[in-house]
Amino acid sequence: MKMIFNYLIFYGIGMIYLIGFQSLKLTAQKTNYKSIDTTFIDFSKTLILEDDIDTTANVSFGDFDADGHLDVLLVKGRHWPIVDRVLLGDGLGGIKKSYNLGEIADRSYTGGLADFNGDGLIDIAVSNDAPDHKLIYYNNGNGNFIIGSTFGLPKWPTRNLSVADVNLDGLPDLILANRGRAPTSNYICLNMGGGKFNSDCIPFAPYPSTTITPLDMNKDGNIDFLVPHRNGGQSYVYIGSPNMVYSDSNRIPFGSANSQIRTAAVADFNGDNHLDIVAIDEIIGVNIYFGQKDSTFSGGISLSDSKMIPYAMTIADLNNDNSMEIIVGHVKSPSLVFYNDGASNKFKSTSFGDANGTVYGFAVGDFNEDGILDIAAARSEATNILYFGSVKAK
Repeated sequence: MKMIFNYLIFYGIGMIYLIGFQSLKLTAQKTNYKSIDTTFIDFSKTLILEDDIDTTANVSFGDFDADGHLDVLLVKGRHWPIVDRVLLGDGLGGIKKSYNLGEIADRSYTGGLADFNGDGLIDIAVSNDAPDHKLIYYNNGNGNFIIGSTFGLPKWPTRNLSVADVNLDGLPDLILANRGRAPTSNYICLNMGGGKFNSDCIPFAPYPSTTITPLDMNKDGNIDFLVPHRNGGQSYVYIGSPNMVYSDSNRIPFGSANSQIRTAAVADFNGDNHLDIVAIDEIIGVNIYFGQKDSTFSGGISLSDSKMIPYAMTIADLNNDNSMEIIVGHVKSPSLVFYNDGASNKFKSTSFGDANGTVYGFAVGDFNEDGILDIAAARSEATNILYFGSVKAK
């Protein structure tokens, strides 16, 4: 089975990072990173996924036509209506066919992948900004899709979505991050069965967000949510309960009190069995908060300041050393991989790609099936591109 890492796509307890949170110290710190003796990956070989340049918001890998090879979903639009695209992979690093996901041009941000209707095929949930309907596309088995359901309300200013079995009924549910300028809320939309959703969603986290990460922070079997504040405010982790109550009285702050975090991720980056948080903030840059023995977190350790404005991030074990690397995309600057030695809180960054456009999302997987992970980047104002990984010892 191929390794696939899709930004913001989580389905079920088994795919959620387990993490313990307590109060966080909020002072940013600088660290000088020494050279790490490990194997790095070269990403100089590329494939332009489309000739057209538009406002692409995200990219996902999945086997849509059930042929055993990874395919590509390009989610397009953001604030402008564009039709999303499916690109079928040939297993050798090429594209054998490309076509529209559907007939509707809409303001899309994320294509969440899961078997929503229980037929064993990968379906797609597309999060759309207002005033467009948010849509579930069912897979017919050969990579073609039909609209099967809507979810939430068209008026919601939805950005990205994530997928998790929130009520533990074995069905993938949807978590919507809404970035309203006025008082707003984020929402949980439950799968009613058969891949059907409605507008009767559960509100929580009453502040603007662009990404939400599901996890089981306290290892109690319930879904918790890491909810970064996007517009200059305090971010929180919301603690779950068996009855799916996500109360403002049961949440834990992280990051600064005026953060503008686009996205955050969690993993045990330094191998101490305490999970850590990494976040990208377009004002202060890339910061990591290390988990401590007393269940608190360190202050924000700066991996990169905002001289290059970070706009996209994902994590993956690129060099197969059982520790997670941090992949960051920027506005009009090359992307960076922060390689991790997995033991001493040290990272070494290397750049890849060009400085064109803005990277809005990543997908990571072995697209050409050579045993080395590749990176797809969704970009606005630049072509969408696939970077093939190859081993390069340093």
